[in-house]
Amino acid sequence: MKSNKKKKKRIGGTIKYLVMILVISAVLAGSGILLSNDLFALAKPDKDITVTIPEDATVGEVSKLLDKSGVIHYGSLFHLFTSTVYKDVEFRPGMWTLNSNMDYRAIVNQIRLTSKSTVTVTIPEGYTVNEIVDTLVKNGLSSKQELQSALQNDTFNYDEFDEDYPFLKNIKNKSERYYKLEGYLFPDTYEFYLSDSADTIINKMLGNFENKLNDASNGKSLAQICKEKDLSVSDMVIIASITQKESVNSEDMYNVSSVIHNRLNNASEYPYLNMDTTVVYAVGHKNLTKADLKSDSPYNTYTSKGLPPGPICNPGMDALKEAANPNQTDYYYFVADDAGTKHLYAKTLADHNKNIAQLEAEAKSN
Repeated sequence: MKSNKKKKKRIGGTIKYLVMILVISAVLAGSGILLSNDLFALAKPDKDITVTIPEDATVGEVSKLLDKSGVIHYGSLFHLFTSTVYKDVEFRPGMWTLNSNMDYRAIVNQIRLTSKSTVTVTIPEGYTVNEIVDTLVKNGLSSKQELQSALQNDTFNYDEFDEDYPFLKNIKNKSERYYKLEGYLFPDTYEFYLSDSADTIINKMLGNFENKLNDASNGKSLAQICKEKDLSVSDMVIIASITQKESVNSEDMYNVSSVIHNRLNNASEYPYLNMDTTVVYAVGHKNLTKADLKSDSPYNTYTSKGLPPGPICNPGMDALKEAANPNQTDYYYFVADDAGTKHLYAKTLADHNKNIAQLEAEAKSN
């Protein structure tokens, strides 16, 4: 009888051991399936996820970042794969839109640095978004389609940029703007990697604008001045873009800015800004006709009251300063010669008409 009991105990123990082995095997097999799915994207959900890769990020840092953001689910496996398959890999810094259905190889190929070749690009003050795009493409950066799709209101999720740049959150009239980021791509000289994505390029320019906005090295920052004067950053940039286009030197920018501020502050008497450059932006050509001045566009400041819905170019630092700190004048009118080098200012319409006649006479004599 004792021997039978021992035999039953041995059989019971063997069954428990086999069950345990089967359970462990099932768990391992399940883990293998999950790991394989993460690695090869066999059946992963289709979801766009935006991540920002910092400068000089290591494989370990990128692995944790992708895991935390939900692009992958096994950061340690991604780390092992990347370190093994892509030795000495480097990553391109910037904002990237990845998809959770991408396999590891596709992810690495999109964000790794394939070329260390750089190009220096100068964006002149007063360039529009379209002119900036053309300049970048001519220098071998990204493609026109990728850049425009990243800048157009109807094809890009601006909330991604808004999270990093608070000044974008308070932009008004977003739906009426041709390009939401018009005015914020700060004109400067940049160095880009030839392999930089459109998002990375745009982020660099937005970051430069933010630095200029908050720079208090020479006293108060533009952001502080705007706050004290109850002037939104959005309105400051719109005014700066107009003064940039209407003027060629700093002194005229201060005076043109004063005309705009004076009209805005006396809107009941001067409801329209009557700025030709805003119409040029709306219709797309410089030689304006009477029909152009009557065109139905929110950017036409002859037919739409107050400021246009957005900037008409990307202004430089001088124009931004003068938009926030205009000269204190009682001018409500100005006229410039064809070259834009000579401006005459007036308090009244009668004096303004005299200035127009003077410039016309000077043009004929020349």
